[in-house]
Amino acid sequence: MRNEKINIFVMTHCKFECPRHSIYIPLQVGHALHDDLGYIGDDSGDNISVKNPYYSELTGLYWASHNVDDADYMGLCHYRRFFLNESGIIMNAQDYSDIFQDYDIILPKATLHPKPYREVYAEAHNLQDLLLVGKAIEKLHPEYAPYFREALESNLVFSGNLFVTDSTRFKAYTNWLFSIFDVVEGQIDPDRYDNYHKRVYGFLSEQLLSVWVAKNELTVYEANVGITQLKSETAELKASLCTLASAGTLEGVKQALDLFRTTLKARPDLLLPASDLDGELTDMFRVLHVLELELQENNYTNNTFNCMFFLSTDLSVLVKQFRLITSILLHVVQNTASEVEKDYLRDSRISDSLYDTIRSLHPELK
Repeated sequence: MRNEKINIFVMTHCKFECPRHSIYIPLQVGHALHDDLGYIGDDSGDNISVKNPYYSELTGLYWASHNVDDADYMGLCHYRRFFLNESGIIMNAQDYSDIFQDYDIILPKATLHPKPYREVYAEAHNLQDLLLVGKAIEKLHPEYAPYFREALESNLVFSGNLFVTDSTRFKAYTNWLFSIFDVVEGQIDPDRYDNYHKRVYGFLSEQLLSVWVAKNELTVYEANVGITQLKSETAELKASLCTLASAGTLEGVKQALDLFRTTLKARPDLLLPASDLDGELTDMFRVLHVLELELQENNYTNNTFNCMFFLSTDLSVLVKQFRLITSILLHVVQNTASEVEKDYLRDSRISDSLYDTIRSLHPELK
């Protein structure tokens, strides 16, 4: 391996387990606004740390570009998202060095959407913000405008702002990106959005990286991205739902459902597969819905009716029960259920509410 210095800055706002390779450097973004986590912060030297609510991981990108001068290659990953090698393992220095023998930049594998990016962005964010970026590009960097228009109509979407390239290109891209945002900052008011959507510049930049790459005709290595842990907000919501449900009361269930709906209204991304890795959060909502119906119908006054709470008040246990009952019912209609499964189904206290909920998800059970 050549004697190259590779710095992959791992953007984080929470404690996490960093890969044990010296090339990965945890960087706390928004450090100027939050308690110190014990990592390098993005608020020293030339920085925009206080803009983190609007720029998300880009305050770390800005800091690295303007304060690190001794690296040959620089990159950005997230506290739970890392590039994987062909063996499905988080890349090490040798992996990166080998790739850069033949490629200029590493990006996540693009997602192919059925709709063009213009529509994809409009469904989740304010399209007018993206169009303002296009106007700024036409004014500042007209040579990039055709590539921006092409990106809007493309079905290929790059997400997450993850990339690694040589330090010269890393800094050139950062300067180009922020020259555009310097213009649109006076035209976009992110404070009119909720806390999730106000991270507008982080969302806007995701496709701009591909615009910059295309215009500069860089050779791209598209790598798989591994997700190493739950999104911190997803984990926090799960824990809160479990705490409320553990009371084993209708009031606790209703409070949990209210919390779920309120949180998801502000953070719809928490239900995405990349956030709710095993789908447990989705199934927690289904179980809570079943519990609410069971308790409302029977007032939970005695144990003569069927209720999932009679098995456990641990929401995680009830999710496993929900999945097990679903699996057995599917085996029954497929004529593949074992005698043990049939006995378990007979012995389980399955309410009409539970059965109806499962049937709504699997029409073949009707």
